[in-house]
Amino acid sequence: MDHTTVKKNLLFIDNNQSCEELCQILGDEYHITIVKNMDDASDILKDNHIDIHALLINADLQEDVHKAVQFVKASKSLISIPILIFADDDGPDDRFACLGSGVIDCISRPYISHIIKNRIANAISFTDSMTFYGIEKILKRLPSNIFLKDNECRYIFATKYWHHLKKSDDPNWSIRGKIDPEVRKDKQNAIEAHKKDMEIIATGEGATYTIEINENGIQEFFQIIKQPLFNEEGAVTGIIGLINNVTEYELLKKKLRQQAITDELTGLYNRAFLDEFIKTHNDTCYPIAIISADCDGLKEINDTYGHLAGDEYIKATVSLFKMVLPEDRILFRMGGDEFVVLLPSTSEETALSLVEQLKEKEKLFLIENQQLSVSFGVSVMNSNADSFHKYIAESDRNMYLEKKQKKG
Repeated sequence: MDHTTVKKNLLFIDNNQSCEELCQILGDEYHITIVKNMDDASDILKDNHIDIHALLINADLQEDVHKAVQFVKASKSLISIPILIFADDDGPDDRFACLGSGVIDCISRPYISHIIKNRIANAISFTDSMTFYGIEKILKRLPSNIFLKDNECRYIFATKYWHHLKKSDDPNWSIRGKIDPEVRKDKQNAIEAHKKDMEIIATGEGATYTIEINENGIQEFFQIIKQPLFNEEGAVTGIIGLINNVTEYELLKKKLRQQAITDELTGLYNRAFLDEFIKTHNDTCYPIAIISADCDGLKEINDTYGHLAGDEYIKATVSLFKMVLPEDRILFRMGGDEFVVLLPSTSEETALSLVEQLKEKEKLFLIENQQLSVSFGVSVMNSNADSFHKYIAESDRNMYLEKKQKKG
């Protein structure tokens, strides 16, 4: 990143070359433009491509001084331009009457280089600070929270104090000078936020992330955008950040995600999520027992009693699974009346025992006076070196063998 110092622009109004010595003093730190009157200066000030940081006017040009004050006051720009006058000592004193009524400072002889430079820099900084507070007032109207922090991760200001802050009862309480762990109710989020701030200060690289806050039974999501601020030498001086309440967006995203991986009828995971699980599952869950299941006689139920009865038959199968199988089971409806059950950290012996319990408990379910009947097949996968689909195919084969035996 290039942090080369960029010279600021000064605009002089002078018609008799009396600013020549000042220009020589200031030329190493500023780009200088000289015009003869305020009419010419206004053309430059109206040019959006030129950023003028200060306007210096010969004190003898009183009419131009008044025009400049009126021009800046009438400007619709949010950025104010400081007006200074410069003068020799031998002029009339009434030239300085404009001080305090739009003119910030007067520079007069003797022209001492470092003093002149400091006074111009102070005038620019003073106007910038006035502009900053004006902009801060405007920013408070936005729904987002905009904040600044210094290079020790302490807040300088924030446009909003949201309810997730632990504020003092003092009406004059301010976030200024505090770090996140001192003001955030959610301790873990506060610690993580402070760590991220320190990384940004150390690396000079910004960050964007989303946090979840659950308070008083209310779930909220906030998007945090942070970028480092640099001085002219390229050192990180602080952080500017933006906090957006993205709860509605995140909840909608979660809903769409849930719809994408969930079977609508049963609420179980679908085939798409099984494919995702196979790609992303944790290797520590081996051995994984796989149970394939298929409802017996569903076609007859549909043909005899209708598809609503068939849906109840499928739902009863899901209830059977939830009744018998342990809490860590993962249930998938593969389509129609076909199911796959994954049992993490489960041996073949345990899986076969659970299948026997399923067969025993299925007798408790009746749909249109028809007893629930489900065929099962089991396989066990011991490591991720094997093919998941191979073992699902094996459990399917075992399930179809049982179904064939029932029909025989």
